[in-house]
Amino acid sequence: MTIQELRKKRAKAWDTARDFLDNKRNASGVLSEEDSKTYDALEAEVVNLGKEIKRLERQEQIDAEMRKPTSQPILGTPATPDNQTKTGTASAEYTAAFWNNIRNRNWIDVRNDLQVGTDTEGGFLVPDEFVRL
Repeated sequence: MTIQELRKKRAKAWDTARDFLDNKRNASGVLSEEDSKTYDALEAEVVNLGKEIKRLERQEQIDAEMRKPTSQPILGTPATPDNQTKTGTASAEYTAAFWNNIRNRNWIDVRNDLQVGTDTEGGFLVPDEFVRL
């Protein structure tokens, strides 16, 4: 049975017990000994259903806890310690200079050494087929 079905069953059992109690009280407002035993059995059923509902709810909580991931993904970027500065190509100056060069199309500093004709300047790295083109 599901928790919802047990709750409906418990509500129905409680309505039955309450109606029984209201109908069987005598003029002084108490139950006879036989009716008291019957009511106690009805009340015990309501209590037992409540305990079963609590067990199932606790089971669902444990199942949900067991299904949780055991670790969390790293969503941020790793931070460098404050006293450590980045150097070389990781530095902020290098990054700024690189992107400024790309944006401005500043190709003055770029040399194509593979097109230089003498062997000492890198010309020997170019296959002869490229020279004939």
